[in-house]
Amino acid sequence: MPSRRRFEERSVIVTGAASGIGRETAVRFAREGALVTVADIDAEGARRTVEAITADGGAARACRTDVSDPDAVRAMVDGAAEAYGGPHVLHNNAYWAPLGRTVADTTLPEWDRTIDTTLKSVFLGCKYAIPRMVAAGGGVIVNTASTAGLVATPSFAAYMAAKGGVIALTRSVAFDYGKDGIRCNAVAPGLIRTPATDPVFRDRDRLDFLTDKLVLGHAGEPKDIAEAVLYLAGDESRFMTGQTIAVDGGRLIA
Repeated sequence: MPSRRRFEERSVIVTGAASGIGRETAVRFAREGALVTVADIDAEGARRTVEAITADGGAARACRTDVSDPDAVRAMVDGAAEAYGGPHVLHNNAYWAPLGRTVADTTLPEWDRTIDTTLKSVFLGCKYAIPRMVAAGGGVIVNTASTAGLVATPSFAAYMAAKGGVIALTRSVAFDYGKDGIRCNAVAPGLIRTPATDPVFRDRDRLDFLTDKLVLGHAGEPKDIAEAVLYLAGDESRFMTGQTIAVDGGRLIA
């Protein structure tokens, strides 16, 4: 069995960590000894995540970050390196997308914000973290993709395009930097109950469509994704790179 402290003294950055999957993942990294930079545009939510970590005996710092802003992402990475070293692990998790929008329905500002927050953010995180990881002797990047980047779901055009881009970028980073000691994989959540997905759970037609395609018959929880992220970030997956693991209750086989 893996050690509970498998990330002892490793510097870990988690974006979108103010709630949901990001918060759960940050907490679990800290429980296994990581020094966590909790990054989110929601400064108060990030602070509460840090409080949850420190109350549990872990080490963490909050970093208000607009992941679509190059200067903010560079400062996030630099701050983590100065405080904790590395970084050794980067979990690109933040996203934004409008629900119920086909291509024709999507406004240009909605498209731009989705691409900036959901895809460009991953590019920026990798761009600024990789040189420091290489200098530190290697590192691991785990990107949050989505089953929506692999199969269709109704009226979610911008999100599907962005998450498909995350999956392709994951492969690109893995290919280009493997010999430099960088592994890059993605986790593709299915239907997960979080504050961010609350609109999905309140949309009965969409919820029925998604639930009907779940072999296990129910939605997942943030802890289900967090466990996959820690596996991909840890030494147990040391021979894996460029892969996307679906954690989806059977969505992709239905």
